[in-house]
Amino acid sequence: MRQIKLILGFMLCGLLPVTGATGAPASAGFEMPGSYAHEFSSAVIGDSFSIVVSLPFGYDRTERAFPLLFALDGDGMFGMESDIPRLLSFEGKVPPMIVASVVYGDLQKWFQKRMRDFHPTKDGVTGGAENFLTSLRDEILPFLQANYRVDVTNRALYGHSSAGLFAFYAGIKQPKLFSRILATSPSLEEEPAWAATFPDMISARGADLPKIYMSVDASEIAMADAVAPHVALLKAQVGAGQFKYEVLNEGSHMSVIPKAYTAGLHFLYAK
Repeated sequence: MRQIKLILGFMLCGLLPVTGATGAPASAGFEMPGSYAHEFSSAVIGDSFSIVVSLPFGYDRTERAFPLLFALDGDGMFGMESDIPRLLSFEGKVPPMIVASVVYGDLQKWFQKRMRDFHPTKDGVTGGAENFLTSLRDEILPFLQANYRVDVTNRALYGHSSAGLFAFYAGIKQPKLFSRILATSPSLEEEPAWAATFPDMISARGADLPKIYMSVDASEIAMADAVAPHVALLKAQVGAGQFKYEVLNEGSHMSVIPKAYTAGLHFLYAK
């Protein structure tokens, strides 16, 4: 286990060199207090990566368990994913929580392996979302629960774009695994055949579905069209208290991320 380092605000665990504004060598990074990286090997996925963990302030001053938020795309977003819940907890908007993610190690690996892990197996390619979901259930979550004081009754999953697609799928495929699902700009339009199987799962799960927040940006027309049938079904299945869908207006697929993430946290942890 090692302290996590940030490089120019990009979560790469101190693996890349960095230079200062004048071209002179600069520090390799700075540590994120209360955050750690573990090397991890998955037999299910057949790959190795890092599991990164950010602990809430005060974790070491109590013996109680904390909610877990497993946030995907840690290579690019772990700083935001861990800092926003921490700041909201200062206001009492969300409880102090443990935030964890998978980090693949560099930009190219991240782009390649998120496609493998967040989309279904197809065209004879092994791996896929089903393996990643199995690894979460059988390997990654048990590892976190063995090493940190996780409240196993209060686990959430967050993802944006392809990761939002996976988060939504995980919530309806195995509704007992996470009690809260935060799926922003979920790219169902990229996987129409896969998404066509989701309504039957939603109908079969009924009241067992977790609490779900979904959103898209107003600019994401094709995405909104693909999400719409699932929104109507979820509203009928679980009701307003357990499901919320919003169309936000931040202008793009990327600029909407912080607002959507914050809005989702507010809804999912509202008292």
